[in-house]
Amino acid sequence: MSNPIENFNREKDSQIFNLSYLVLAVLILLTIGVTYNFFKSAKSKDSIRFNNQVNHLETSIENRISLYVALLRGTKGFIEATPEITRSSFAKYIDRLDLQNKDAGVQGMGFAKIVKLEERDALTKILNADGFTDFKVFPDSENDFYQTIIYLEPLNERNSRIIGFDMSTEDSLGEAIERAKTLDNAAISAKTVLAREDETNRQEGFTIFLPVYRKIDASVSEQQTSADLLGFVFIAFKANNFFNDLYQTLPEHDISFKVFDNEVGSQNLLAQTESKNNPPLNFANITDEKHEAQNELSIAGRTWILQYNTLPTFAEQSSVGWTPLILICGFAFSFMLFGMTYWEASSRAQVQKTAAELFEMQKQREVLLESEREARQAAEEANATKDEFISIISHELKTPLNAIAGWTRILKTQELSRGTKELALQKIDKNLRSQASLVEQLLNYSEIISGKSVLKEEQVDFSELFEAALIQIEPFAKEKNITLSKHNQLDHHLIRGDKEKLKIVIDNLLTNAVKFTQSGGKIETKVCESEGNVQMIVKDDGRGISAEFLPYIFERYKQADNPNIRDYGGLGLGLTISRHIVNLHQGKIGAASEGRGNGKGSTFMVTFPIDKSV
Repeated sequence: MSNPIENFNREKDSQIFNLSYLVLAVLILLTIGVTYNFFKSAKSKDSIRFNNQVNHLETSIENRISLYVALLRGTKGFIEATPEITRSSFAKYIDRLDLQNKDAGVQGMGFAKIVKLEERDALTKILNADGFTDFKVFPDSENDFYQTIIYLEPLNERNSRIIGFDMSTEDSLGEAIERAKTLDNAAISAKTVLAREDETNRQEGFTIFLPVYRKIDASVSEQQTSADLLGFVFIAFKANNFFNDLYQTLPEHDISFKVFDNEVGSQNLLAQTESKNNPPLNFANITDEKHEAQNELSIAGRTWILQYNTLPTFAEQSSVGWTPLILICGFAFSFMLFGMTYWEASSRAQVQKTAAELFEMQKQREVLLESEREARQAAEEANATKDEFISIISHELKTPLNAIAGWTRILKTQELSRGTKELALQKIDKNLRSQASLVEQLLNYSEIISGKSVLKEEQVDFSELFEAALIQIEPFAKEKNITLSKHNQLDHHLIRGDKEKLKIVIDNLLTNAVKFTQSGGKIETKVCESEGNVQMIVKDDGRGISAEFLPYIFERYKQADNPNIRDYGGLGLGLTISRHIVNLHQGKIGAASEGRGNGKGSTFMVTFPIDKSV
């Protein structure tokens, strides 16, 4: 019974509750929106800061290399303009450049002269007289030409060990020398170790070469240029010191980098930043904000690949870490305001609790009355179904008995031909088998509803069972002029189960197909292996099954025809029994049809698991 006053109050409370949730939803959405915008803005700033450091470092590398190429050009001009260059004059020129103070990455700047084989001994004498008393060209080999280092400053212990070294004997240096000669321009070598150092003191680096000629004349031909080539001025760099010195020029030092020569790989690693300890965790770096990039730099005919990653200190200056705190504060304010509005609605609802309980009791009484009415209707429907089933049983049992009684009376007639007697006996036998089948269905169904179904498990050759069932059904198919085809793709596959009950399933599906297929129709049967199961498919082109009835096809007492105008016999229990037997064998059974109508047909499929113990 509806109470108008209570309904009015309930609607009003509902509006207050709805307002509470609306406020909460709006505030949460607003909080999420503000937090998201803050997060995106912080991410954008971090990306810009990261890219700025990357660009700054790459620009510094390019500018520093350009500076040293300019120094090489100046040294080239000095050598070309000096008629007789000596160790002392070369050392004074290099000393004025102050390379060691400008860049810790410079190992030395020198001059490698092209020496013919016949000039080697004369060069040795000249340099011995110039103060290099231990000078010799090495490695010791007989070559037409040598690219021999004759000057290298500063002349410290490390550099003095490579005076006289033939640079063309090392592949990475020789390739850069040839490239500088061909292009008549500065060329950077691949990763190398210029000084012949022991393994514990190796410093890997690279070298820039620039060709030097006897005279400066841009109009000379290529042949003349080759003839006038004196050698190469070069600068050797300690790669790790060179790049880390540039790294120190960055305004911030919260990114790391690796430099690879030509391609990424540990064997091509030129330099990298040293790792640092992680900073303590706080709100500023609670979010693991990482950026990475990989760029290529083409400098003096060589490609360097630079990989960048942010260090943990990058997050200290990032605002991304404040995102969770903003989100938490926004949620806290949202739920606080929600709690205030919700408390008001809850207080009002509490006042009406007693009236609501009384109204609920009245409602429950009405529900009980409705449940009683539905139960009574269900009982009446069940009783009607029972009566209908009893009527069907009576009709189905009476039909074969009437036929048997009729043909028995005919047999009692004295004057009967031999053919008539045989026909009578056939009809009696057919109806007896029909009667026995009906009784057997009732017994099987009785086992199902009483829960007394017992399987006599054994190994069953499903192919043999299928063939035997086909032999039994073929006469009935021929009687209706039905084409019965089979496709047996099994090779003595065994399943575990009750042979007699499995036969019932096969017989029911084949019998139904014959029963519901019109004269002159076609039935296709197939047994095969599918995904570890034995599968049987029975397809006919009979009248089909309506979409409305198809979901109930395996329920008891169900047949698609009108119970008052029965076109086909049967108790409507065959498929119910079949489904129960299939379930007992851990199998599956299903049906499909295009709908009700002659020729649309139906398809039944059943699967049983293959016995894995064989």
